[in-house]
Amino acid sequence: MRILLLFFFISIHLFAQQTTRSRKAAKIFKEAKSAVAVKDYPSAKLLLDQALIIDDQFVEAWILLGDVSMGLGDKYAGIQAYKKSIPISPRFSFPMYYRLANAEHSLGDYTEALKHIRKYLSFKKVSEKYRKKAIALKKSCEFSISSMKNPVTFSPENLGENVNTEADEYLPALSADGSKLIFTRSKRVEGARNEDFYLSLYGDEGWSLAKNLGAPINTLQNEGAQCITADGKTLYFTACSRQDSYGRCDLYSSDLIEGYWTEPVNLGENINTESWESQPAISSDGRQLFFVSNRAGGLGGKDIWVAYKNANGKWTKAKNLGKQINTIRDDVSPFLHWDNQTLYFSSLGYVGMGGFDVFLSRLDDLGNWGPVKNMGYPINSPSDENSLIVAKDGRTAYFASAYFQEGRTDLDLYTFDLPIESRAREVAYIQGVVIDAKSKKPIEAEIELVDLASNRSYKSSRSDAGGDFMFCLPSHAEYALTVLKKNYLFYSENIKMEEEGTILVKNFKLQPIAVGEQVRLDNIFFELNSFDLKDESATELNKMIQFMESNPLVTIEIGGHTDSSGSQNYNLVLSEKRAQSVKNVLVQRGLPSDRIHIKGYGMTEPLNSNRSEQEKADNRRTELKIISIK
Repeated sequence: MRILLLFFFISIHLFAQQTTRSRKAAKIFKEAKSAVAVKDYPSAKLLLDQALIIDDQFVEAWILLGDVSMGLGDKYAGIQAYKKSIPISPRFSFPMYYRLANAEHSLGDYTEALKHIRKYLSFKKVSEKYRKKAIALKKSCEFSISSMKNPVTFSPENLGENVNTEADEYLPALSADGSKLIFTRSKRVEGARNEDFYLSLYGDEGWSLAKNLGAPINTLQNEGAQCITADGKTLYFTACSRQDSYGRCDLYSSDLIEGYWTEPVNLGENINTESWESQPAISSDGRQLFFVSNRAGGLGGKDIWVAYKNANGKWTKAKNLGKQINTIRDDVSPFLHWDNQTLYFSSLGYVGMGGFDVFLSRLDDLGNWGPVKNMGYPINSPSDENSLIVAKDGRTAYFASAYFQEGRTDLDLYTFDLPIESRAREVAYIQGVVIDAKSKKPIEAEIELVDLASNRSYKSSRSDAGGDFMFCLPSHAEYALTVLKKNYLFYSENIKMEEEGTILVKNFKLQPIAVGEQVRLDNIFFELNSFDLKDESATELNKMIQFMESNPLVTIEIGGHTDSSGSQNYNLVLSEKRAQSVKNVLVQRGLPSDRIHIKGYGMTEPLNSNRSEQEKADNRRTELKIISIK
């Protein structure tokens, strides 16, 4: 939510001398200072107006009127009051120039702000603390002036009346397929602000009328700042003042099962503390959770933290994201794109246009965050920009703003195309259903993807009670996909994501363990016309070992098959040697030799006519068959 964070602390000037000769004006000024001391700014303003009617050359009164106007939130009046004092006595109160420049910067008057911050820096009495702040402000002014001369492409579109209302809508969260939009809406209920979640679905007519997400997610307390997993079935969110909370606001999760959200679960002490935790962002693989906290041990007031999910499905103790991202000021609204390497966030701590600006950083090959980049003008403005998210295509962004609504101050949700230099990598996704091959009933199964180039597990997931699954992964890569379930023969497939944004629908039928059942080992690879195993086969070999160790009563046959190229005898020998190569690795890894039989089939059991190169490739295969269960 856009909240004014640039506070001007009202200073009461205790001048040794006063620039007025009017005793009446001086008396009224003294009364105004007393009003300021008790934060009665409206009364102070009336008194200062009176004093200045009596003596419009009263420098202290102009400066204090500027401070009071800032305290009342009227920056324009504050700027005018400060400026009135300058021609009378330019060097009377140099801190005024700092406050004046801040106010002008926050309203986008960068040229005037630069002039006045330079003036402030010309005074020798500026403390080191404020000199550093002034230098930072000067850099922001210079950056802003340059950015406005070199704007990025930006054409925001309001999401429309089905999503936006006269209340505040902000902090959007989008499922990977773009079909579900969950956002926070803040309304006044009996005079108090109440935050709830709303859901809109995308269809042929655009976004549907948003509906309250309802119990048990929404309560009479505030719920806000949420993210949703790639498949749209787990919601991570912030809830405040709940009985099981560790602090004022904690992070919770809820799962969508058969159309209903489960009772929210507190994420526990490794993530939540006595401090404030909010604004979660989940990675596409579900293993990293970014969030914002003002807990001790950070670099600034609010920092971005990250926790990792271990092999047991538990969150590890959260770590500060570090100085590559966090600053000594507030850093908020993290969003890790589905490519798992582009982080968008908002910050007060970097050079920017004013208030919170939106920035991005990319993860390098060594796992380090790269340089932080301001996304430019007019995406960033003198106002606050935050809660930006980006769809799986890497270019379509969503965010909340009040900047484009003439005469209105409420936040609405907008979408726009990112400039090319700020886009993330478009990702692909796989979705489908896992069922029992015999009963046709859905199965909850483990699904794992391994990048064959690196032999690193990219994604571990599981189908839900309805057998459904969906997950994102980078394009232009080759993966070993394995589906596993206790008491079932595992399923193996080779997946190639060759085009940006590929969408694959894969429905898997798992065979209950029984004699005669077999599975094609799609991720066993041999050198051309050789029985030497390629390194990329390691993933599949590990799955075979895992299966055999989990089913110690099973005896298997490894069958080698070839295409029709070459003589029948050559292919029989080659296929048997390939099967033997697989067995050798399994035995070397500790499996009993008598549980593994081999057979070379050559080209005697083709799957097709062997006419095309693709058909021949399909026939060159290795299969695992269960031949006995003791």
